[in-house]
Amino acid sequence: MTQPPTAPPASGPLPPAPRAGDVAQRPAPPVGPPPPPPPPAPPRRRSAFVENAGRLRAAVGTEPGRLRLIGAVLAGLTLLFGLSTYAQLSERAEAAKTARESSQPLSRAAAEIYRSLADANTTAASGFLAGAAEPTEVRDGYTRHINNASELLSSAAGRGGGSPRAEELISHLNIELPRYTGLVEAARANDRQGLPLGSAYLRYADLQMQEVLLTSAADLYRLETARYQRDLADARSWPWLSTALGGAALLALGWAQWRQYRRTNRVLNPGLVAASTATVLLLGWLVGAQSLARSALNDAENGPGRALTTLSDAWTEALVARGSENLTLVSRGGDVPIRREASSTDLTTLEQEYQESMDRLLAEPDGPESGLLRQALTRAGGEAGRAPVAAAIEAAEEWRQRHQDVVEADVLGDYDLAIELVLGEENSTGQSFDRVDAELETAVEHQQREFRAAAGSGVNWLGPLPPVAAGLALLAGAAVVLGIGRRLAEYR
Repeated sequence: MTQPPTAPPASGPLPPAPRAGDVAQRPAPPVGPPPPPPPPAPPRRRSAFVENAGRLRAAVGTEPGRLRLIGAVLAGLTLLFGLSTYAQLSERAEAAKTARESSQPLSRAAAEIYRSLADANTTAASGFLAGAAEPTEVRDGYTRHINNASELLSSAAGRGGGSPRAEELISHLNIELPRYTGLVEAARANDRQGLPLGSAYLRYADLQMQEVLLTSAADLYRLETARYQRDLADARSWPWLSTALGGAALLALGWAQWRQYRRTNRVLNPGLVAASTATVLLLGWLVGAQSLARSALNDAENGPGRALTTLSDAWTEALVARGSENLTLVSRGGDVPIRREASSTDLTTLEQEYQESMDRLLAEPDGPESGLLRQALTRAGGEAGRAPVAAAIEAAEEWRQRHQDVVEADVLGDYDLAIELVLGEENSTGQSFDRVDAELETAVEHQQREFRAAAGSGVNWLGPLPPVAAGLALLAGAAVVLGIGRRLAEYR
C-alpha cells in the first residue's frame, strides 16, 4: 500500500495554533475609503479695539503717522476751543441781555406795583379825611394808582417768565385788589352819609392792604429781584472751560512748532503760525471782553443797581409813613393796633408805625446803620444822581418836624387843625410828603437810566464775540490742517 508523502520536519519550533478567541477579537478590515482628516482650528480673531490699537501703534511708529496724530489733536483742540467759547459767551450775553431787558424791568415793575398799592392806600385815607370836601385831584390820584397797579399786574402776568410762584402771586393780587377797592368805596359811602361805620371800613381796608396785598406784592418783588440777580450773576461768571481749552490749544501749538524745529531745524511753519495767531486773538478777545463786560455789569449792580434797590425801599417807607399818619387821624387818635406782616405776632400802633418808618428813612449815620435816604445818597453816582436824593432828605426832615405839630393838635383835641396840618395847601405834612415822593421818583428814573447804560455796555462787549469765536476757530483748524499737510507732503 502506497503511503502519502510526508513533509520534511521543520528545522524550528512550530508557531502555536490560533485560539478561537483571538480570531474573534481581530477587527474587520474597513469597508470603503478612509475618512478625511479633521479641518484645522481657525486662528483666534482679535477684537476691533485691539486691531485698531495695533494699527495706531504701527502708524505712530512712523513720522507721517505721528504728524497725522499731532494734526488731529491740534485741529480738535482749536475747534473745541471755538465751540466752547461760542456756547459759553452766548449764554453770558443772553443772561446779560435778559437782566437788562427782562428781569430788571420786572423787578422794577414789582416794586412799582407795591408803591402803587401803598400810594392808593395813602390817597384813600387822605380823601377820607377830607370828607365831603375831598379834592378832585385826591380822588383822581387814588383812581390813577389803582389803575396803574392793575395795568402793571396785567403786564407782569404777560411776561412772568413762566415762574409758577410769580403767576400765583399775580393771580392772588388780581383777586384781592377788587375786594380792597370795594371796602374803600363802602368806607367812602358810609362817611358821606355821616355813618360811623366809614372809619371802620377804611381801617379794615387798610388791614387788607397791609396784610394781604402789600405782603403779596413784597413777595413778588423779592422773587423778581432774586431772578434778576441770578441773571446778572450768570452773565458775570467767568468761562473757565473756554479759557482752559484756549490755554491748552496754545501750549499744544507751541509744542508742535518746537518739535518741528528740533527735528527739521525749520523755524516757522506758516500753517501752525496762522493757527497760533488765530488762537491768541480769540483767547485775548475772550479774556478782554469778559473782563470788560464783568466790570460793566459789576458797575451796574454795585452802582445804580444798589441805588435803585435802596431808593425803592426808601420810597416804600415814605408811603407807609404817610399812610400811618393819615390813618392815625382817621381813627381819631385811637390806639388802633395793626400788623406789620401777616406772620408777625407783634402789634404796634399807627403812630409807632409812622415813627419806625421815618427812623428807617432818616437814621443818622453815626448810629448802627444810616437811614435809607442817606444810604441812597452815598450810592448815587454823580451830582445828577445825588441832587434829588439830597432834596428828598431835606423834605423828609421837614415832614418829620411838621408832624410834631399834627400830633400836638391831635392830642389837644383840635381835630380840624390836625387835618389842616396834614392836608392843607401851606406848611402841611402833605406838601412835604409830595416833595419827597416827587424827588424819589426823579432819583429812581435817573438811576434806571444809569443802570441800563452800564448793563448795555456789558451786553455790547459780549454780543459780537460768539460769531467771531466760531470764525477764528474754523480758521485755526484749517490752518493746522494746511500746516501739517505741508509737512506730510515731504514724505511722498
